[in-house]
Amino acid sequence: MATSTIKFGIAGLGRIGKVHLANVHRYCPSAEVIGACHVRDEHSVFAAKHGITTFYTTYAEMVSDTAIDAVIIASPTTYHYEHIVAAAEAGKHIFCEKPIDLSLEKVQRVTDLISKSGIHFMVGFNRRFDPHVLQLKAALDEGKVGKPQIVKITSRDPGPPPLAYIKTSGGLFLDMAIHDFDMARYLVSDEVVQVHASGSIFGDFPLAQFDDIDTAVVTLTFKNGCMAVIDNSRNSVYGYDQRLEVFGAKGLYGTKNITEDALFARDSNGYHAAKPKHFFIERYAESYRNILLDFVNAIQQNKAPAISARDGLAALTIAMAAKKSLKENQVVALL
Repeated sequence: MATSTIKFGIAGLGRIGKVHLANVHRYCPSAEVIGACHVRDEHSVFAAKHGITTFYTTYAEMVSDTAIDAVIIASPTTYHYEHIVAAAEAGKHIFCEKPIDLSLEKVQRVTDLISKSGIHFMVGFNRRFDPHVLQLKAALDEGKVGKPQIVKITSRDPGPPPLAYIKTSGGLFLDMAIHDFDMARYLVSDEVVQVHASGSIFGDFPLAQFDDIDTAVVTLTFKNGCMAVIDNSRNSVYGYDQRLEVFGAKGLYGTKNITEDALFARDSNGYHAAKPKHFFIERYAESYRNILLDFVNAIQQNKAPAISARDGLAALTIAMAAKKSLKENQVVALL
């Protein structure tokens, strides 16, 4: 494809949709978002300020517009499947927030559809594009750790999302930990063959009625023998805790939390430093920019995007297995 400007339409201008829109507007010189659908009144000023000139009444109207080359799907998860199918049938390239859907069957259909369509598709596992994660991955690919033996991932939120969101999110494994399942696959460069999960509710939210939890530990076993231990919590009082560690025969590489500032103090009461950055928007700001730049580049150079629909399917498969393992209190085999 020629290097002309990629013109996006966007579906969904909630928190993450606004991030994507602002990033394209500010950081993607070869792309612009020219249209949006179902824009609420309170979002229209923000949209116009960031370059949107056309507002569509329906999603179908947006994807049928020949001026649109690609779509950013940042709508609620329940709409992802129909939005993907409509865009693919219209021949539009697709950037879709995770998860693709909460149904393995639907995600498999999306994977098959994309493989036959000739369009470029990327699922938004943005953490792969965090600069510190990219450094870690490069070290692993250079063999500095040797064969990975143990991966440890800590991912703890500063607080739970609203109950209204939790009701339709699919739960901790499908909404929150799915990022960590993708990260484990990315770092190990192998497929998971066994999943074991344990979990509980420690906070005040009435999560049991939604078949959900706020705290979990998941152990993944990979085909090559590597093991990953992932711990999640929705209630980290000290901030957004994001740490990675990969141990192998040659040593250990990892990433620490990014704090609100670099100031530290030492006094008679001990060592003191700032809290981790508040939440995912702040912590992974660069990754959100980088992933869209990579997607635009893939379209313009006509190359496969770095994160495929099959990656989305693999992460969802692990998440569903974790949910099954928790419910049945047993190891779940995948392959």
